[in-house]
Amino acid sequence: MIDLLMLEKYFPGGSLEGGIELANRLDWGLTVQMAGLEYVISSGDEPILRTESKDALQTFIYGLGLAYAVLPEDLFIGLEAALEKL
Repeated sequence: MIDLLMLEKYFPGGSLEGGIELANRLDWGLTVQMAGLEYVISSGDEPILRTESKDALQTFIYGLGLAYAVLPEDLFIGLEAALEKL
């Protein structure tokens, strides 16, 4: 069991999907799929995590999303705008 203490406070919609949404606003292109008994997180076409553990999957998304979720909104928007220019 994991307890995602900051989820409801910082993530859009209070969900891990909100963390994926934040990362994707910064061009991560994250998707989560099942491949047999494994969860696979990909960035575009590139797999970046493969695990059979739902806890590991959630922890990965939580950590990535939290890194962006705690940024002040104006800083996040500036980062998003800078990436759009690339």
